[in-house]
Amino acid sequence: MFIQVARGVYVNKDRVRAVISLNNITAKQMRETASFSNKMFNLTYGAQARSVIVTDSGHILLLGEKANKVRQRLFKKKEQDQQSH
Repeated sequence: MFIQVARGVYVNKDRVRAVISLNNITAKQMRETASFSNKMFNLTYGAQARSVIVTDSGHILLLGEKANKVRQRLFKKKEQDQQSH
């Protein structure tokens, strides 16, 4: 199931492994590594990058939204899905 995590950005919630704040040193290192391996997507649309989504395939998605806001959107949708089943 695809969830909108930012304006114009949809991700498959089953493939998301982590949502990390970009001020974390680990996220910065992952960003540099992914840019060399062509697995990084800049989805900020010109805004300052604030969070990173890591997928199970190793892709890194840079977002302009704060990590807490992205997590809320992902987990809110998961809770609603569990209640409907």
